[in-house]
Amino acid sequence: MNVTLMYFFKVNIAIALFYLFYRLFFAGDTFWKTRRYYLLSSILISFAYPLLSIENWLDKQESVKAIVVNYATLPEITVSPAQQTNWFSLENILLAIYGLGALVLFVRLFVQLISILRIKLQGKRQVVQGISIISLEKEITPFSFFNAVFMNPTLHNEHETREILAHELTHVRQGHSFDVLLSEMLSIFFWFNPATWLLKREIRQNLEFLADDKVIESGFDSKAYQYHLLQLSYQTPEVKLGNKFNVSPLKKRITMMNQQKTRKAALLKYSLIVPLALALVVSSNAQTIVKKAKKVLDTTKEVLTEQKTDKTETTKTMTQPLNKTGEKVWDVVDKMPQYPGGERELLSFLGANIKYPEAAKKEGVQGRVIVRFVVDKFGKVVQTEVIRSVSPALDNEAVRVVNSMPIWTPGQQNGEKVAVYYTLPIQFTLDGDNPGVGASISHGLTTNSIKVTNPTIKSDEKVSSTDEKVWDVVEKMPQYPGGESELLKYIGQNIKYPVLAQENGVQGTILVRFVVNKEGKVTNTSVLRSMLNVETIKNGVIVVGFAHSDSISKPNEQAKIALENEALRVINAMQQWIPGEQNDKKVSVYYVLPITFKLE
Repeated sequence: MNVTLMYFFKVNIAIALFYLFYRLFFAGDTFWKTRRYYLLSSILISFAYPLLSIENWLDKQESVKAIVVNYATLPEITVSPAQQTNWFSLENILLAIYGLGALVLFVRLFVQLISILRIKLQGKRQVVQGISIISLEKEITPFSFFNAVFMNPTLHNEHETREILAHELTHVRQGHSFDVLLSEMLSIFFWFNPATWLLKREIRQNLEFLADDKVIESGFDSKAYQYHLLQLSYQTPEVKLGNKFNVSPLKKRITMMNQQKTRKAALLKYSLIVPLALALVVSSNAQTIVKKAKKVLDTTKEVLTEQKTDKTETTKTMTQPLNKTGEKVWDVVDKMPQYPGGERELLSFLGANIKYPEAAKKEGVQGRVIVRFVVDKFGKVVQTEVIRSVSPALDNEAVRVVNSMPIWTPGQQNGEKVAVYYTLPIQFTLDGDNPGVGASISHGLTTNSIKVTNPTIKSDEKVSSTDEKVWDVVEKMPQYPGGESELLKYIGQNIKYPVLAQENGVQGTILVRFVVNKEGKVTNTSVLRSMLNVETIKNGVIVVGFAHSDSISKPNEQAKIALENEALRVINAMQQWIPGEQNDKKVSVYYVLPITFKLE
């Protein structure tokens, strides 16, 4: 759901709840000042609580932490096809109706403000106790607005005038016009919500209760004051925005003046606003809470599964045990073993060779398999074992692909080649909401799925087509001008979803590799890997599957090429980067950028 629409929905729900609370618990007492604070607070809380996030607080409260995988990601750019605007959609029609209603009410408010200004200019101004008294010659119902009281003194005797001033000066001194304007703005923005109009009425009435109570406290006779209100009840107020002396319903005002004062002990019920506000905040963050709870449960399972492994590994680190050939095996050494070409080539190898088992796809099984193996002193991968299992099918596939790896560069300790343990998590994820519809093996650069946990990547120098050394990792990596956010912004504004790919339902991730040379120019751009999901039609049913290069159809192959070309085009069109540095010298550096094309 649209974020703005969700915010409006939450605000209106809160306004309705606060109004119901007011009617149930507070509408019958005589704590008018406290009721005023409640009514104003209910509006402010309604607008504020959807903006409050408890995610950071929940993060600090997490007692269970993952202990196996350390994540390092590159930015992922998701591209969706541009949607054609339908001006006569239901959403646009409803938005137009809402905007028209709000506009009409706003114009009405503006006209009322202009009317008050016009009346103020017509009257004679006097200052009494710092308050402006605007005397008018026309017949008008007394009212106040901010720091001014408007009345025709010739229509009232001296006693009535003092009653009116006592009433209206209460409105002025307590700033009741702010409450009136706030309630007006509330009814403009949420005119479609009946609760806003009811809340507005309660705010206006409560202000009159406060002013009436002040008149009685000032020593005026209650009965005479009530008769005075009845005498003015026939008049129609010219200005509806001001705090009026004879606001309707008059019967309720007279009832409140004659009502016995509520005992102060009943003030405790106003503390109910605290649990109500907390309940709104929690409900607003319900999705976050559910996600965090699921995360804690999943992490707890991982920790329970891996506790035995951790104890075993701790022992191995201390004792350096022998493997099957009597050779010592290390956990950490001076120079860790390395896959030929570095970590990126390892991820590329896994993405190209691993297959999603059909049995697991049919059963909807997915999850993360953690494999541990030994890279011996000759660089061979031996003693492969699963230390975190998901299912036999997924476990076997992970072990198979690990055992098929080529010879590594062995690790070294004190200048000697040694055998070293290596841990590799592989994430199997089914695409879509229905298990078995399709599958993809996440490649690790964008989704944290295939990760290398033990090694520290060394700067692997390579030679480009110009015989210039190209580094994988340097002390100061190249940077797009303005940083990662500007890079994402540039690609989002410039990349287009090829029509051919849209028509054939082709979507997925393109891994583009390029070199940022020592001048900051983007060169040697190439597609490192394309992992695409392709829609095909079988017996009238759309089926989504993983696109393999050996089985992809000709139209889909052309769509794949179109996606790759578009990704290359936008990368080649980038402006000059800030080059990377090694030992305070500008050098050429490889950069891999995943771009995801996604159909809505």
